[in-house]
Amino acid sequence: STAKPNNKVRASPPAQDTQSQEQQLRKSLKSATVRVTAGEFRGQNISVLDLLFSKYVPQGKRQELLELYRAGILTTEQVATVVTTIVNRTEAANAALVANARSPHRAVAAAGEDEEDCSAHLDDT
Repeated sequence: STAKPNNKVRASPPAQDTQSQEQQLRKSLKSATVRVTAGEFRGQNISVLDLLFSKYVPQGKRQELLELYRAGILTTEQVATVVTTIVNRTEAANAALVANARSPHRAVAAAGEDEEDCSAHLDDT
């Protein structure tokens, strides 16, 4: 998806405008959608805002991205790219952990043989 960011960001908006500016920023992130290729949202079009507030993006990173977006340093597309990269990396790391845990290598076969010994020892204690 291609979303055009609102570049009309004033340096120091009056207090009452800050809330409407925040709503506009969130609206921009909500209207921009990305097709997710990994994780629980795989194959779905999800708004950048929903992805930003998903379990994949740590609180600190979320705040950092929102501040950069508010400041006009990052565009909506750049926020979308960063967030989807975080999701993909998190899922790749999780997949690697699962693959290592279920690894069909000989180490697992040897461990399987040892499991009976280990459980017998555990039952004795």
